[in-house]
Amino acid sequence: MRADDKMRQDSTFNREAYWQQFFDFVAPRAKYLTDNPLLMISADEFFFNRIEFYLFRPITAGGYLWYIPFDYDAEKAEDIARNKWISRREARMNDMKEIQKKLQLNPTDFSAQVCQLRNFFSTLEWHKDQYDTATDDFAATMAVVSHPDLVRQGILAFRDYVKENEIKVVEQKPMTKGDSIFQRIIEPYKGNVLFVDFWEMSCGPCRAKMLHMRDEVEANKDKPVKYLYITDDTPEKCKSFLEPNNIKCEHIYITPSEWGYLQQKFNFTGIPFVVLFDKQGKQRKDVTVEQLLAE
Repeated sequence: MRADDKMRQDSTFNREAYWQQFFDFVAPRAKYLTDNPLLMISADEFFFNRIEFYLFRPITAGGYLWYIPFDYDAEKAEDIARNKWISRREARMNDMKEIQKKLQLNPTDFSAQVCQLRNFFSTLEWHKDQYDTATDDFAATMAVVSHPDLVRQGILAFRDYVKENEIKVVEQKPMTKGDSIFQRIIEPYKGNVLFVDFWEMSCGPCRAKMLHMRDEVEANKDKPVKYLYITDDTPEKCKSFLEPNNIKCEHIYITPSEWGYLQQKFNFTGIPFVVLFDKQGKQRKDVTVEQLLAE
């Protein structure tokens, strides 16, 4: 058991006097212990962690952070005033002032800024889906970070967090009727590049496009790509065009109501309408089948 753990368990332990001795020892040596970027690549990776959790622990401990919304809320404002809660930005600023006062460090101390960033990112999971709160805390943290490399790393890391959670939000959206219909259609072709063409017999450009695509379809017949032609016409109605013209593709026949749901899903009215999907099943834009096959 560490000495500070033993002392915390002692009811007679004078915390203020203990930490004052700690600061008295650390302050003259702070420039060697904190403002040293080489600590980030030291042989003992836990050394920097000890600096974070021990050297700065008495400073950050007990700080109360609170999200203050941009839109005024009278009830919340009264609650904040009554409990004397402070904003995250003010709390972060107070931390840095305390560092300057107790450790005699400059507010731009490298390690102090690293610790502020690490503290923020280590608590992101607490925010869960409260993205406004996370953004507010990030802005408050960046207010006390001035080192160019740390600013860049902080912004990039938060950007990754936003992107990751945007993906989760999309994945968690309820599946629509159009989603369900389309998933049923493409299920047998998983793992292939998909060229999906919506067409009808009454559409001259649709038929012309299918004729134009015959060479590409033949050239790629042994490659992991499937050409799906989806129509709400009946097989009997399409037979007179498809068979004489040797249109060798995957022909999908759906009902008019299913066609309507897919129109809503992909937001199209005119045909022919083509969408491409990569081998992972992700819709792609501004690419060709050959580019997707080469990936």
